[in-house]
Amino acid sequence: MPDPLSQLPWDVAQDEFGVQGADFIGVMGTLLLRAAQDEIRGYFIDSKVVAGLHGQVVVQDQMRIGPD
Repeated sequence: MPDPLSQLPWDVAQDEFGVQGADFIGVMGTLLLRAAQDEIRGYFIDSKVVAGLHGQVVVQDQMRIGPD
């Protein structure tokens, strides 16, 4: 199993769901993990293209506290 799935107590899952049930959960968890990682990679790629502010400094107004 890939991390973090390898850190789960698979012996307990086998006791509760049987060997086939634990295998099913492991395979489904691996598929979900890969799908989530693919989605996250897409955000990193898109953020570089959309941002377009590489090397530019953005100045924000200062917030005033108290009466003017």
